[in-house]
Amino acid sequence: MQSSYHRHVQAGDSLIITNSVAGCSKNMYTPCRRQMRNESRRVWSLQVEEGGTVQEVLRRQAGFTKKEISRAKFLPDGIRKNGIRCRVTEKTLPGDIIEILLETETQCSGHLTANTEVLDILYEDQDLLAVNKPAGVVTHPQGGHYEDTLANQVSAYYASRQESHTVRPIGRLDKDTSGIVLFAKNQIAAARLQKQRERREFRKTYLAVTQLPQNRKDDARNIDQEKKREIEKEYEKEIMEKNEAEKFPGWNEITRRLEDLGTTSDTDAWTLIDTPMSPDPENHLRMISTPLGKPARTLYKPLWTGKVTQCLALHLETGRTHQIRLHMATQTCPLLGDPLYGGPQTQLHRAALHAYQVTLRQPYTGEKLHLTAPIPEDLRNLSLE
Repeated sequence: MQSSYHRHVQAGDSLIITNSVAGCSKNMYTPCRRQMRNESRRVWSLQVEEGGTVQEVLRRQAGFTKKEISRAKFLPDGIRKNGIRCRVTEKTLPGDIIEILLETETQCSGHLTANTEVLDILYEDQDLLAVNKPAGVVTHPQGGHYEDTLANQVSAYYASRQESHTVRPIGRLDKDTSGIVLFAKNQIAAARLQKQRERREFRKTYLAVTQLPQNRKDDARNIDQEKKREIEKEYEKEIMEKNEAEKFPGWNEITRRLEDLGTTSDTDAWTLIDTPMSPDPENHLRMISTPLGKPARTLYKPLWTGKVTQCLALHLETGRTHQIRLHMATQTCPLLGDPLYGGPQTQLHRAALHAYQVTLRQPYTGEKLHLTAPIPEDLRNLSLE
């Protein structure tokens, strides 16, 4: 039977996933859901490879924790061996089929008001949903947004498929940031993805368009006039040389360079901003850098440098509100369209920031997923030089 998975990923990705809707595959690490469209009991099935107790098999072969197994065994038909409910201390033989219930239909986000805006789905399987969030949409209910958020849209989408899941965003994006937001469909998947984030196996790549750093010009204001003009000439010459060497190459080339970056395992190739931050006590809309704030670390690397603007790839090692926007402002290269942090107004009418790519492992199969969100039109329409 044809797979029921949505798969909206770019050509060349390494992911190959199959799923049988009619029944549960006996292959190890093959997820299943009986009558998926009509019932929201998420069941994980595996075939025993090497004997041992049920608990030993679940921990060894599928990586379940004692707490996860304990939670499941108290659910009706929470753990079954060969179709019959069993104790976790029961012995198994190679070839036995063990099923563990991950989530039931009573666990959902019924408090969320449905929003019928059509989601731009980038990828979906039985454990994950990745959507492309447009700029201007809040990720989850807060501050006067209780019916028009991405979480409301996801809740309505689940309901339209007769599936009941708790809406669990894995991270979030600021209202004016576009791009990928990932949702876990069950608690164990969410916990495993959080562990991937801690181990930096879950990696999100952002694209930002900023002003060029103004450090040299700022330094020139603090020296005598005779030296000032000399430094300014050197600065202008350097920018002109860069601009002559490469005009804006177009967004297809920027996309290719983003894809070529891979991971940030080689941190020497990236610049680290390690600047603590906290809310601005004088303006609740802003964040400020302060040694007394929470730790905040951002890695960035230039993709293209023009005469007055540049395109950057960025990774977050922490996830603070406005982290990229503030950190780039501290480097005197604020994002275009971000006057809150000193960036110039443009036709964009929002900060030029897009969550372009997410790399992770499917929480149960371990397959590597490489998901991308196309660069939106408002960014593509920027005139860059």
